[in-house]
Amino acid sequence: MNKKLRYIMTMIAVCGLVGCSIGVCLGTSGLFYNAVSADLGISKGSISSTYTITAMASAFSGLFISRILRNEKNLKPLIIAGVFLAVGGTVLMAFSNHLFMLYACSVIRGAGAGLLSFVLATAVINQWFLEKNGVMVSVAMSFSGLPGVLLSGMFTGIIDSRGWRTGYLAVAAVMIVFCLPALLYPIRLKPSMVNMEPYGYEAYIKYKEEHPDKAVVIQSSEHIDHHSAEIVLTLLMTIMVYIIAGLMQHLPSLAASIGLSAASGALMVSFASAANIVSKLLYGAVNEKAGPFKTSGAYALISAAAMAVMLTVHQPLVMAVSSFVFGFTFANSSTAISIIVRKVFGMEQYTRIYPLMSFAGSSANAFSVGLLGFMYDLTGTYATVLLMCIGMQAIVLLCTARLSKYAK
Repeated sequence: MNKKLRYIMTMIAVCGLVGCSIGVCLGTSGLFYNAVSADLGISKGSISSTYTITAMASAFSGLFISRILRNEKNLKPLIIAGVFLAVGGTVLMAFSNHLFMLYACSVIRGAGAGLLSFVLATAVINQWFLEKNGVMVSVAMSFSGLPGVLLSGMFTGIIDSRGWRTGYLAVAAVMIVFCLPALLYPIRLKPSMVNMEPYGYEAYIKYKEEHPDKAVVIQSSEHIDHHSAEIVLTLLMTIMVYIIAGLMQHLPSLAASIGLSAASGALMVSFASAANIVSKLLYGAVNEKAGPFKTSGAYALISAAAMAVMLTVHQPLVMAVSSFVFGFTFANSSTAISIIVRKVFGMEQYTRIYPLMSFAGSSANAFSVGLLGFMYDLTGTYATVLLMCIGMQAIVLLCTARLSKYAK
């Protein structure tokens, strides 16, 4: 296999893994709530907790990726284990008759998804692509939203016509399809394992000669100060952007609270979902020119401006467009964190720092929907929720400005 094809196949494989673990496994969860609730006589709140459990299990299993990768020469056993758990747990959900069974299956599928998701994908991309790294990370991250936009209609149709159990089997089948490139292609963590160099290696060598203290591609054994300003700022930014991302689940309720129709709420969700993809793809291109700190700061600023418009202009089309602009925050809650960790801590610490950030972000996202819902219940208006999210975006803006001082 020629070198160019290996770069392409590696990217296709990691994009498929992200699409399976986040886009399909987690992204389709909400499609099942009504049908499962009605059939099993379980409250929607109880059923919706399956998402929280899956997300938390995914976050926990992602913490072990860095340890596994230390001595991992062939990624195939890890990928097979992740696919077996994620797909197997989804299949078992189709045969569940009790809430406890659904929760147990959610733990299984979440543990598998965590082995296949952002931590593994970015670790591989960082080793294979020294040049255009931000673009490649953005492309891979876009697959966390792409399946939901393209396939949600198909899954909804299956659930409506053949029932939710068949729907879960269909989801499991699609998950396997997304994982096929990684299962069939002999993917490796490092290009050196197949006698290749990372993409952009020559430019990297030149940079290393000019900046010998900055360009490092091996994991360091240096102790990490978890109380350092860099860690605290990155952690704070991660938690903020993941909580803000949870507002998307409340867009239909937001529309209803200001007197808009259900169709308007659905349109807002569609626009925000489109931004989930567009913003991540665009992030990589802008990052190449402006860097991650300015890019993330700009994304936080325009997202905050969009939420300010939502507070004041309640016309359906304006709300839909504002939802799209608000959706640019999704790039900050995935693509940006990966690139910023690499910039601030260097490749030598990436596989030790990023799993921690991924865990913190996934945990914050898992509870964000409930947190924002509690804020609404407490105040009786989504204006408070929007103002809180705008304030969080201001914190994100300050964090990016400060983190730029620590960039390597």
